[in-house]
Amino acid sequence: MSKHFRHSLIVATCLLNSGCFWETTDASYSTAREVIESGYLEKGWIPRWLPSDAIDLQETHNIDSNASELSFSIPSRDSLTLPESCTPIDFKDTVPAYIQRRWWPNEDELRESYAFYGCPADATEFTFVGIRADGQRVLHWRTYAR
Repeated sequence: MSKHFRHSLIVATCLLNSGCFWETTDASYSTAREVIESGYLEKGWIPRWLPSDAIDLQETHNIDSNASELSFSIPSRDSLTLPESCTPIDFKDTVPAYIQRRWWPNEDELRESYAFYGCPADATEFTFVGIRADGQRVLHWRTYAR
């Protein structure tokens, strides 16, 4: 075995074992209580303002980029209290979610059925919240400009 081949093999093995190039995790929860018990609020992947009556939660995040998406349902808009620092914005002022999942609404549905808020970015360049017109489905995503 040549020295060059051995070196290439070692580098390839290290890269495969490191898992750091696109480490994306998905989780789903039936209730907000499950989220709290899992420790995801403390880890920062799910915002602390998550309503206690949130259900049907879908979450994905990328450890390397800190991009994340969260979708959940609530019984009514009244149970959601966004931070005061989140301000209403138009759909055209949002940046698309970085990680695409089947449970995430398509662009047409977002544009036609959601109201949007821009929030101070914490771990990425942009943080957004979308609330469906009926007030019962909420999206939260952190992303970068594409």
